[in-house]
Amino acid sequence: MRGIAWRLGWTLGLLLVAGGIAAAEPGPGGFAFSPPPGWIDISRGAPETLRQKAPPALLAQAGNMAFVAYEPDSDADGFVENMNAVVQTGKNPPLATPELLVELTKALEKELAPQGMTYRSLKREVVKVAGVTAGRLVGELTAPNGHVNLVQYAIPGARAHAMLTFTTPPEKLAHYEPIFEAAAQATRGAVEPDARASVALGSLSGAIVGGMAGAIGALFVLRGKRRRRDALTKPAIPGPA
Repeated sequence: MRGIAWRLGWTLGLLLVAGGIAAAEPGPGGFAFSPPPGWIDISRGAPETLRQKAPPALLAQAGNMAFVAYEPDSDADGFVENMNAVVQTGKNPPLATPELLVELTKALEKELAPQGMTYRSLKREVVKVAGVTAGRLVGELTAPNGHVNLVQYAIPGARAHAMLTFTTPPEKLAHYEPIFEAAAQATRGAVEPDARASVALGSLSGAIVGGMAGAIGALFVLRGKRRRRDALTKPAIPGPA
């Protein structure tokens, strides 16, 4: 009987790997993040053959993040749909409340302004992510060369806190929101925070918000380069004879 159980477990493991849904190893703070189907993980430790195929601007930021993944076939409009996670460890996480999400919105505005970008909040809500209390933000980010929407999840862990960010242009938000939601709910390592031991946002916002701001700026650079390249390669319209 024991041998049968072992064989069943071994067979199931093979099926999970073959199906591409093998669980990722936990990273900083005990978190493990899962990209949507078809997306490519280019985080530190991912196969180098996959990492080298990523847009250089995105790959350059991957070393600063706990997790980075992107959709390889999404850049027809000059923007690569992506997700990244910034994790801070060693401190009790804050409990997500409406008041804390207002503070987080203000922190985003402050951190992104020096990069010439403005952030406008579209939605703030306290939700459940992987069964624990978390915050969800939807916002619009404007830069000199375009707009993108951010869908973000503030997720508590065991003396750790993660900011999981998904990015897409406004015209694709409705399509991607359920895809982002499913990926967020697949996060492992989330832990319900103790309200009595939770900390104020101020002790976390610098690392959490500042870390992910660089990746967003890099992707705007990528979009600008794509637009300039398209303009240079666009066939000239012949004038009148």
